[in-house]
Amino acid sequence: MDQFVLGNTDFAVDRSASPVQVSPDGLITVVVCGTGEAVEAQRDTDPFGWAIHPPTLHLTAAPATWAGDVATARIEDATSDLYDVGLYRHEHGDVTVDLTLDPARTPHIGGTALVSGHAEPIGRQVGRSLLPS
Repeated sequence: MDQFVLGNTDFAVDRSASPVQVSPDGLITVVVCGTGEAVEAQRDTDPFGWAIHPPTLHLTAAPATWAGDVATARIEDATSDLYDVGLYRHEHGDVTVDLTLDPARTPHIGGTALVSGHAEPIGRQVGRSLLPS
């Protein structure tokens, strides 16, 4: 099962809105979009019960280190302003992220995102790989 976790809340993954691309020069673009159903399932007392749209994590043209068919990328506080990376959750939040892209083009993501002034852990796990766009 696909998971897109922000804090302790799983927003699932809208596969149709979550492409993975690798450019000819090895740069990686990944978009992970949560689902509307997961947002609607939130109770008012849940940490993100106020949300009306699912979160979207984006890494655009992130530089990667390649070892065979496996790519890794790390975006840290010191380098996050150099790349188009962020979490959109009714506002843009800064992101630090570790990304591994396996040979099936499945992105494995962990890190933190700034949400309403608080650092929240983020993660993405999938049950099967996404098709490249």
